Amino acid sequence: MSDRELCEMFGTTLEEVEADVERYENEDFSDFGFGKPIDGRPTAKMRTTSLKLYDFQLKAIDRAAKKEGVSRSEFVRRAIDNELVALT
Repeated sequence: MSDRELCEMFGTTLEEVEADVERYENEDFSDFGFGKPIDGRPTAKMRTTSLKLYDFQLKAIDRAAKKEGVSRSEFVRRAIDNELVALT
């Protein structure tokens, strides 16, 4: 999934995200809506599931998630989303 597709999913643009990043890095939090719900997929109910992975797969996922700065769960969700998008 591309950055633009993710932005579209969350009702924003890449330019708006980049502007927010610049403001965040400059410690300008004046317009941020902390605690405000985001329209789109995050409001969907999440469910817990389990799956079995080989040790080497789990280690690779953990390394990749750390590199991306996300949790293991978020990394796996993104990987699943990417596969689902590729199938459509």
